[in-house]
Parts: sequence; C-alpha cells; structure tokens
Amino acid sequence: MSRQGRLARAAASGILLFAAFPPLDQGYLAWVALTPLLVSLRDVPPRQAFGLGALAGTLAYLGIVSWMRVFGILPWILLAVYLGLFVGVFAALWRWVGHGRRPWVAVATAPLLWTLLEYLRSIGVMGFPWALLGLTQWRWPVVIHLASATGVFGVSFIVALASAGMAQWIADRRPGLLGFSVLTVAAVVIWGLSKVPPAAVGDLQIAALQPNIPAREKFDPLAAPDHMDILRDMVDEAGRRGASLIVFPETAIPYNLFGAGGVLREVGGWANAAEATVIASSLEGGTSNIAVAIAPSGQAVSRYDKVRLVAFGEYGIRPGRRHEPLWTPLGRVGVAVCFESIFPDVGRALARNGADLLAVITNDGWLDGTSGVAQHASHSVFRAVETGRWVVRAANTGVTMVVDPSGRIRGRIAPGTRGVLVGVASLRSGATVYSQVGDLFVRLVLLASAAIALPRLRLALAQDLGRPAFRQGLAAIGLPLITVWLLLGSRPEGIWPGVLMAFVVILSALRPRREWGFVLPGFVPALGAGLVVVGILWSTLALAFRAYGIPLGMPVPSGGWLSVVIRQFVIALAIEGWLRGIAFVPLAEWLGGGTAAAVGTAAGMLLQRGLGAEAIAWAMVTGAAFGLIRARTRNALGLVIPHALGNVLFSIVAAVR
Repeated sequence: MSRQGRLARAAASGILLFAAFPPLDQGYLAWVALTPLLVSLRDVPPRQAFGLGALAGTLAYLGIVSWMRVFGILPWILLAVYLGLFVGVFAALWRWVGHGRRPWVAVATAPLLWTLLEYLRSIGVMGFPWALLGLTQWRWPVVIHLASATGVFGVSFIVALASAGMAQWIADRRPGLLGFSVLTVAAVVIWGLSKVPPAAVGDLQIAALQPNIPAREKFDPLAAPDHMDILRDMVDEAGRRGASLIVFPETAIPYNLFGAGGVLREVGGWANAAEATVIASSLEGGTSNIAVAIAPSGQAVSRYDKVRLVAFGEYGIRPGRRHEPLWTPLGRVGVAVCFESIFPDVGRALARNGADLLAVITNDGWLDGTSGVAQHASHSVFRAVETGRWVVRAANTGVTMVVDPSGRIRGRIAPGTRGVLVGVASLRSGATVYSQVGDLFVRLVLLASAAIALPRLRLALAQDLGRPAFRQGLAAIGLPLITVWLLLGSRPEGIWPGVLMAFVVILSALRPRREWGFVLPGFVPALGAGLVVVGILWSTLALAFRAYGIPLGMPVPSGGWLSVVIRQFVIALAIEGWLRGIAFVPLAEWLGGGTAAAVGTAAGMLLQRGLGAEAIAWAMVTGAAFGLIRARTRNALGLVIPHALGNVLFSIVAAVR
C-alpha cells in the first residue's frame, strides 16, 4: 500500500469518527469507523502506526470538539491533539502487539486496547471521558443496555470489535473472524431486546426548567431581578401543571441563597405556592456551585456542592467532598452538576449512596449553536442506563430532557427556547450490575490486554537488556522519578529540587557536557523558542480568563518576588537538567527523539502530584514543546529560563484557585 493510500485511509477513519458524533450524529458509522485506520496499519512499524493513528484521531477530534473554539483557537487545537494522541498510542500498540502473530490476536487486541485507552483518559485529575466511542449509540436502547453491566466502556468495546472484524476480513478475505464479530454484536443486541422493557409510565410528576438566559447575561447584576421573575413564573407554571419535583438548571439563582441578602425565603415561597419540592441552584458567594433541596414548606432541607470542577473554567470555586444525594420529602435525588455528568463513576457513586432519581443540572449557554450541547446531553442517557435510574436533565439553554432507565428520552425541550418540561418519572432503588461492580469489565480488559501483550514484551526486553542506552535511559528517568515522587509534599518542601539536582550532577559525569545539552551552542535558539511557547500559552490563558470575567492579579508572595524567582529558577534548572538533559540523551538513543520527548513530558506531569488538572495540563503542553525544542536544537540549557518564567506566570493562575 502506498504512503498516500495509508494517509487517505487514516483520514477516512477520522472523518467517519467525526460523522458518528453530533452534529452529524450518524452513530451507525461508528461500527466501521476504525476499519480504514486498521487496514492502513498493516505491515507498518509502530512508529509509523502512531503517526497514522494520531492523524486519524486529531482530524476526528478537531471536528468533534470544534465547540472549544468559543474558548480560543489554541485551546481547541491543543485539546484535539491531546485526544488524538490516544488514537496514535492505540495504533502503535496494536501494531506492536499484533506484529507477526495470528489474525485473531489483531481482532481481539483492537477493542481491548481501544477500551483500555478510553478508560485511561477518563480517570484521574486529567480525566475527560468526552466523545467515547460507545456514546455514538445513545439513540439505541437495545445496544446501550450493555452499559447496565459494563458501563459505557463495554459499548465502546463491541463497536471497536466490529471495526476490527471488518478490517481483518478486508485483509485476508476469511469470513471466520468477521463472523465472530458479527455474532458477538448480534448477541448483545438480542440480549438488549430481551432485557429492555416496554416504556413504563412513571408515578412521579416532575418538571425541569429551561429559562434560556444567554450566557453573557447570566451573571449581569442589572438583569438579576428579571431573571428572578422568569424563574418565579416558571415554577408557578410547573406547579399549576401538577409537578411535585421542580429542577432548576445550574447556577439558576442570580443571588446567594444563604446568608445576609440571601433569597432562600423568596425561593422557598415559590416552592410553597407550587406545593412542590424545588431543586434550586446558585453560585453561592461566587465560590461554591451548589444545588439545594427546598421542601414545599419553603425550608432548605439538604445541600450538594459540586465535587468535580472544570479545569481552567472554575477557578476560585471550592469543590465539595462527596457525591451525596439530596434528601427531599419525595426521596433521595442525586445531583450531577454540568461537567460531572460526563463521568460514569459520578452517577454510580450517587446510586450507591442511595439516590432514587438522578438530576443533571447544567448551563451549556457557553456552547450555544455548537455540537457541544448535543454531545454533552448524550452522556445523561448513559448515566440512566448505567444506574437504572430516571434522569431529569435541566439545562439553562438546552437540552432539557427526561430519560428513563432504559435510555429512552421521554420528554425534551429543544435548545435555544424557553420552557417548562413536565413529565413523569419514578423513584428506583434497585442496583444494576454496573452500580454493584463498577468498572470490573475494564479490569478484565486490562488483564486480557496484558496477557496478549506479554509475549511481545518479553521479546522486547530480551532484545533491549543488552543495550547500554536502555540501561542508562531506564536509570536516568526511573531513579530520580521514584526518589522525587516519594519526597513530594515532604518537609521541608524545598528538599526535592536539591535531590534532583544531585542526580543531575552525578549522572552527568557519565558523558561529556555537550552530549547532555549543557553547552552554549544552540542556547539562543532554545531560549527564544522556549520563551515564545511560554508567551503564547500565557497570553492565551490570560485572554481566556479576561473574556470570562476571571480576574488575574499579581499579588506579592510571602518572602517577595526575588525569593520566588530564585526558587523557580532552581527548580527549572533541576528539571531541565534531568528531563531534557541526562535522561533525554539515552532515551533518544534507545527509542528516538520523539519518544524521549514524550517520556520526559510524562515524567514532568507526574511531578505535579497533589496539584490540580491545570498544573498537569501546563506541564504537559510545556513539557512536550520543550522536548521538541531540545530534539531540534540539541540544547537543554536554553530551556531553563523559559521553564522558570512559565512557573512564575502559572503561579499567578494558581493563586486564583
């Protein structure tokens, strides 16, 4: 196959993946979306496979997350590239594991690796389970019923399996493995047909409000009285239409509910007049994103503070501690606030903690007119199936809807309109398999992936153990990382940079300084490129904060700026001397410059232990850029000043948090 043919097939997979998600929302295309990519990977080395996979993934996610352009072009591109890299890793691992082995290994490995990588990008402080392959099937309850046992990841698995079977059939024209894939998918569908019950009639009258207040007006204090009038009228309408539970969208109340000047008494009066329980919401004190259950008596009876915050988007917000359902006179209502609703473990935690019904409250006004609105809404369908609970979704500008436990949408208000959705639901107390065992399916996927990869791993280790670059690279990256990891957060706080610097000094004696990059040649290009990277990133971040009203000040730190600058310079010197110095050279000799840059970036991200997603994302982007600059200029010394400057500038952002 020609190079152009491989590139065209990889691009075709990217286009098919994009088309499977909103706005086109042609979910049936997902079943073959990976097929062109897998065909293009035949007989190519893992490094080339990574490039083809990254191309397919980046093209797909440039379209899928195009809504990110509302926050700036650079954030959009960076997120698409980040997500696309997972597809690149998938492609490289698939080729590495399956090379020279029986066809069934290729077919089995594809869904295993795809599912495992989707899970890995969904967990931790950097978790972002957006646009998972299984989400493309949100319209078909008989398919997604599998999520009641496996979570959304099981649906991703069978969709990827279909693509793998088709790719193998195209490669060798043998129907056996394609037939196995088809039969597996058919078994899932038949099981869904037997388990999905007819649409039941609920016994609890509920209402979800969609006030449709533009995002730019939502926090305008001059418009706050008008917003309160809109909400009061909507609660009154919901009450007149018989609703017993009324759910507000995220941060609907433009004032504090509690404390001096709070409007709890007024909102309680609305609940009393409507003779209904109200789930109200506010940005309390500007620091807490809360939902409050207000009984028909007008009294606040329980409160939930959003636990999972949006990186860079919710600076200054204090997170809650636990996904605890709200107690109401009707039953326990588990609330997922906006971003939280995309995480399977949040819905599961609420169900396990006693939620009888789930409420998703969100403000997607920032995404109006983009595909992000529909993409976000599709997650609520899966939370219903995974937990076996009715989901009431109240969105400021849409999509507001009610979803039954089988994933059927039982009522909906179109985006961009104002209205009150009144429907029926039921309180449910049973537990699905997924609620009970969690991500057991993914753990089984991990074990199966490890078992299939083990022979290849043993062979690779046998080949590399005799190479000096392998031993030096492993020691140079592993020993400092383990030591510093154990020291992070210890007292005194400044001990780890000194220990890391000691490693740099000791290991640098193994080779001449020019090989490590601690020299003047290349210093100026490395310095200039590093400063450009930091300047662009900081300017983009500052402009985004300014656009959304988040103030960035320059408070004088305790001890003064001089001590901060000196400390950050020492930290930068230690980290660059390590990651782009003593570790980079043997890793590049062993695996190549690109892989050395990637390993250095990952190690730098691990140094952010205990910090938020913002610090890890900053380390990821700057680390990747610095690694590429190091490979290009052969100089590590010039990156020290940009690294230190970036640390100082980012500390201003951290102060906002």
